[in-house]
Amino acid sequence: MRRTHRFSLHRWPLAVTVTGALLLSGCASIPTSGPVHQADPPVSSTPDASTEPAVAGPEADMTPEEVVQGFLAAGQGQDDDYAVARQYLTTDLAETWSPYERTVVFSGAAGIQEGLEENQVRVSVDERATIDDHGVMKRREAGSSEEMDVELTEVDGQWRISSVPDGVLVPASNLDDLYQPHNLYFLGKDGKTVVPDPRWFPDRQGVSTSIIRALLNGPAPYLEGSVDSAFPEGTELAGPSVPVQDGTAEVSLDVPDYSAVDVVGNRNMYSQVSLTLLALGNVENVNLSAGGGEADLGADDQSPLSPDPVTVPSRQIGLDGDRLVYLQGGQTQAVDSVSDALVGQAPQNPAMNADMTEFAALVDDGSTLVTFTDAEPEAVERFTGEDLSAPSMDPNGWVWVGTGDGQVRAADSGTAGTQAEDVDAPWLDGRAVRSLKISRDGSRALIVVSDGESAQVLISGVQRDDDGRPQSLNTPYLVDSGEGDLMMGDAAWISETQFVATSVTDGGTAPRLYDISGRYRELPYVDDGVTNVAGGNGEREIFVESGDELRLLTGESWSPQSDQIASTAFAG
Repeated sequence: MRRTHRFSLHRWPLAVTVTGALLLSGCASIPTSGPVHQADPPVSSTPDASTEPAVAGPEADMTPEEVVQGFLAAGQGQDDDYAVARQYLTTDLAETWSPYERTVVFSGAAGIQEGLEENQVRVSVDERATIDDHGVMKRREAGSSEEMDVELTEVDGQWRISSVPDGVLVPASNLDDLYQPHNLYFLGKDGKTVVPDPRWFPDRQGVSTSIIRALLNGPAPYLEGSVDSAFPEGTELAGPSVPVQDGTAEVSLDVPDYSAVDVVGNRNMYSQVSLTLLALGNVENVNLSAGGGEADLGADDQSPLSPDPVTVPSRQIGLDGDRLVYLQGGQTQAVDSVSDALVGQAPQNPAMNADMTEFAALVDDGSTLVTFTDAEPEAVERFTGEDLSAPSMDPNGWVWVGTGDGQVRAADSGTAGTQAEDVDAPWLDGRAVRSLKISRDGSRALIVVSDGESAQVLISGVQRDDDGRPQSLNTPYLVDSGEGDLMMGDAAWISETQFVATSVTDGGTAPRLYDISGRYRELPYVDDGVTNVAGGNGEREIFVESGDELRLLTGESWSPQSDQIASTAFAG
């Protein structure tokens, strides 16, 4: 006779197994509300199975609640393809359940209550993020929840799970023990740069295979159409894995319509594969084969694309009163031919291109965007609006601003007689654009938006036409968010993979150093607030403006640089 079971509501802390033997320690810097973060930027490492927590299998005469609780906790043990977690499943389900399909990152305790059907359990958690089978993380706003129904049946007098959605649940406090971010590399539209795309994978042996499969699948949704991939659609691994032996990764591909003499295509594929894998601590060399043989990469002087970062000049542009000046090493210098271009126009937030020949700024107390060049120093009005963000100049020669009512505009700095054009971004939905900075590869926009009650830090892919003209911004990737006393402020790139953003409270400002995966560490607190952030090349060139004083990050403090120069910015 089939036995039925009725359930009462419980809140089960997944940090402990049903035996009480496993305490899942976590990083205290990961909050229990809001998006998922970690304190330190990732470092290259070789997965170490010894760091994985031990998990317990089922015991005799467990109740259905205990079986579900044990299964959820065992989902954090990745050894032998989640062998312990499969012990809680029926034989048929154990063969088909896919733990890699989806990961739900949650905070707090899991709620277990009676489901709508007989012998069914409903599990509910406070969701912080999801990670799909290609490592794409989607952070959730505070208040998001996830529910799943679990069905149980008796097998030889013991309760076992007969139906459960694919995937695992991971406490946010334990995320950094089980998963690590890895940058996949795609090709910039200019054909010269590579663009990183952060993904999250279980920190275990064989991660090289997961990484390459994700790379072959293409960029994350927020980068679609903004970057290219050298791999033709349908490209797959020719074997079951990407083995790594004695520091060498062997990548063998099955490429549709493969041409062995396409050296450029081979080099681009090799660039993506090698840059992606060489970040792993156990990979020193990469061999690429396709079509049954080693890929021809051409002559030695035809090297693959370089991983070297796109840098900007160490010289900043700024304002001394209403005159434009350069600032470098504590010394100022007038900007030749254009130093007086903005005199008498109440200027702020000047910007320049990497060649320091094209310039932009806001005038009329921030309501009007103007552009000018060293050859034509007279400022030309390009757009007028309310609450404009500081201009950003991209490598294609376009000047970008956002508005307080959720618009994005871009002006061709080389065509002075035209107005700034609308860049489609319907997902802004009227939210104010507080900061907008284009990455140095020109493929991504770093954006801070606010609706008055909350603010978000976002990264969006830039869609352009064949001439490089901006067309739209993709639905973005959420990096961070804040509410109330944790509103987000200005942001600035310091490399292709890192940026600085500010978290604003009533008592001051807490700048943070982020990597693009969303990890961050706190920089020294600024008691009197931050009105401007400037980022150069790496951590040694981070400046903030606070209390009418320009300050430079030096170790664990902010060193005063000038009380005369304001609104500084590096190129970009």
